[in-house]
Amino acid sequence: MGALSEISVHPPFPSAAVLGLGVLVAALVATAYWRSRANARLTRRLVLALLRCVAVVALVLVLLRPMRAEPNVREGERPIFAVVVDQSASMKTEDADGTSRDAAVRAALAGSRGVFEQALTADYDVRYFTFAHESQPAVLDEIVGGRAPTGTTTDLSAALLQSSSTLTNRALAGVLLISDGRDNAGGDVRRAATFVKGANAGVWTVPVGSETESHDVYVTARLKQSYLYVDQPGSITVTVSQAGFAGQYIDVVLLREGAPVATERVALTERGASIEFPVTEKAKGVVKYAVEVSPLPGEADSANNKRTVFVRAVDERTKVLFVEARPYWDSKFLLRALQRDQNVEVTSLFQIKEDKIVAIAESSAKDAPEKSSITQGISLPKSKEDLFRFDCLILGKGVDVLLTAEQLALVRDFVRERGGGVVFSRARSYGFDNEALAALEPLVWERDSVHGKRFELTPEGKTSPVFSFGKSIPSDTVIRELPEMVSVTKVAQEKSLSVVLARSKEDDSGLEMATIAYQRYGKGKVMSVGATGLWRWAITPPELAAYDDVFERFWGQMIRWLVSDSDFLPGQEISFRTDRYTYNLGEMVQLAVRTKFVDGQSFSPSATVVAPSGKFVELPLDADPQSPGVYTARFLPEEEGEFVATLSDSAPESTLNIAESAPFTVYSDNTETRFVSADRALMADIARVTGGEALSLDQLNTLPERMRAFERKTATDTKFVDIWDKLGVFAALLSFLTVEWFARRRSGLV
Repeated sequence: MGALSEISVHPPFPSAAVLGLGVLVAALVATAYWRSRANARLTRRLVLALLRCVAVVALVLVLLRPMRAEPNVREGERPIFAVVVDQSASMKTEDADGTSRDAAVRAALAGSRGVFEQALTADYDVRYFTFAHESQPAVLDEIVGGRAPTGTTTDLSAALLQSSSTLTNRALAGVLLISDGRDNAGGDVRRAATFVKGANAGVWTVPVGSETESHDVYVTARLKQSYLYVDQPGSITVTVSQAGFAGQYIDVVLLREGAPVATERVALTERGASIEFPVTEKAKGVVKYAVEVSPLPGEADSANNKRTVFVRAVDERTKVLFVEARPYWDSKFLLRALQRDQNVEVTSLFQIKEDKIVAIAESSAKDAPEKSSITQGISLPKSKEDLFRFDCLILGKGVDVLLTAEQLALVRDFVRERGGGVVFSRARSYGFDNEALAALEPLVWERDSVHGKRFELTPEGKTSPVFSFGKSIPSDTVIRELPEMVSVTKVAQEKSLSVVLARSKEDDSGLEMATIAYQRYGKGKVMSVGATGLWRWAITPPELAAYDDVFERFWGQMIRWLVSDSDFLPGQEISFRTDRYTYNLGEMVQLAVRTKFVDGQSFSPSATVVAPSGKFVELPLDADPQSPGVYTARFLPEEEGEFVATLSDSAPESTLNIAESAPFTVYSDNTETRFVSADRALMADIARVTGGEALSLDQLNTLPERMRAFERKTATDTKFVDIWDKLGVFAALLSFLTVEWFARRRSGLV
């Protein structure tokens, strides 16, 4: 019935006329044979008349011109069919008929080579991808004989979006997604499936693995901000993941310095539960918070039911100086975002015309809840005293036009000596002959740029407070769904001390270039943002309304992080800290001592790091040759939990009274190997949304026919093909007429 529904008639004349002509010819045939009764017996004449009528019917059908609708495939441009294979660590789980999921997939692909290399290749340009946290191009041989999967995340949303949009100027025929379906990146998988459906393509999913696993609850927690302001509200975000406890209620307890301060009862859903605890500090300093859940009956591992969070509180607003000679939309939206932030005081100087500078400065009393603005008597800092009262400088385009050589030297001293933060907000903010500012940047810029790009977070970017947007889904997923940049400046070189937080693809070749990076310079940090068009994040469409605060959070978190370790407590001559308070297991911890008015000849700092198990290690801190008064050490933790690093001076005859310690936490938040149950329902849902099907590994050989049936069903660009215009049909009709003619001849009717 389905094949018949695809057939329609397209006669050169009205159908009624063709049918009437057929009836008339049939009547003439009957009359002719009736009149020839003297030449043949009645039975023979009836058979011959029937044969002639059949021939007339065949000719009538030809005149009606029956045609079949087929997808209109343009010659020389086969549509892409993407084969996407999960390479996350959960695929190593051995629950696929006695072998690992990955091994079962590789064996099935190897056994179906003919399907992919011949049957599908005849109609489609077959492309192969592997994915974990992102999609990567691959080849079939590499997948079949490749190394064991090690990805720490399963991001099905990224897999669908990236593999289906690799070449934007090519049609997409469909996607074969092979995975256990255990998405733990938090992206909107169904929205990604809808995107593929919008390309008139289907997704055929192949779920692998079983749906059983041990019962467990796992708690994670983090401070939404880089730090708190005294008497300003903040929040600690808690996520409780579960396996085997869906539908149960649990009590989540928040403790401050060991004492319970709040409790929330929540129901565990299939994806766990999320809670936000409001926190406020009355005095500056570092406070230890903890979140815990009581062990549940039958729980496999209760050690992961508690998480520690160190919270730092400061008591002064961050002072920012924003200078630009060629303002753009980015400048306008950034200034507005800073002015709305009640914990930031911004002074801005924009050159609107060659002889006109617009300046606005904010100020407030220390305990005042509101800020006030002035527009008179504002000028660029001319001395260290003027510049050093700021915590952060934001330098836009053309700053070397506004700043003298002496003022440019002050910028260098501001970072190196004052420990301030500097942001180059729109790639190269100065002429190519300005070596003073170029020396500060972590990147060396080219003159060219690429347009319409999004950037992807690096592993360092994913853990950076700069991209802490306070959402329940990962920051890289948020960025992937936000509008693309207007342009991204190309990078000629990444300096040796640079830390890249985000990269963009330079072109369709897949080459990546740094887009957002920072480096330490003296006692401070310098951040470079190579993108123009971040203002687009401030104007989100209705479907992205949940992200309308991302733009402000991005800049606010960046400024807070840049200045977070630049200050000393009153009367303090030595500052001892880690570069952040929490780390993932496997990440290197950076310990840093910063001094002022301390004789480096008689100062020999060392640190003792005590692990949760009680083990300790002694670390010497080496002087940084590029940053006078700064001493650093690196430490790689080997266990999870709370660590404390204590500073001491091992120099003989030391007279310094040091009582500095730096607490930090180390956890493995990799749920990839913690919760490994396959999610077959999600895989089936992806297929259903797009019009595809969920298959088993042994059904891969049926894929070509399923693809063709899908194309016939969903084709929007079609062509009509004559059914009768085939050699076989013509030969059959000619043979029939020949037989009928010989029969008439033998009967003496010719």
